[in-house]
Amino acid sequence: MTKIQTLNTASDLRRIANWTARGEVEKLNLIKSLLAQIKDKKTRELIDKFRENIKVEDAFKEKKKQNLFAEGMLTASIILQNKALNS
Repeated sequence: MTKIQTLNTASDLRRIANWTARGEVEKLNLIKSLLAQIKDKKTRELIDKFRENIKVEDAFKEKKKQNLFAEGMLTASIILQNKALNS
């Protein structure tokens, strides 16, 4: 992935974290779509590592899972952003 693509993905993950933390269920299909668009293997592994094995749909069913999922997305976005800016 290029630097710009990495920063765009980090931005998408921050938006996903925001929507999830705020409980915006109407964004569920958009969240799924944004996550499905990420094809880079290393980026997928990073996201899966911080996702806590929580499915997107399940994140909106329970407050604890919602917070864990949002925190995981935010953490992955910070790591991606730092990776892009320091390369």
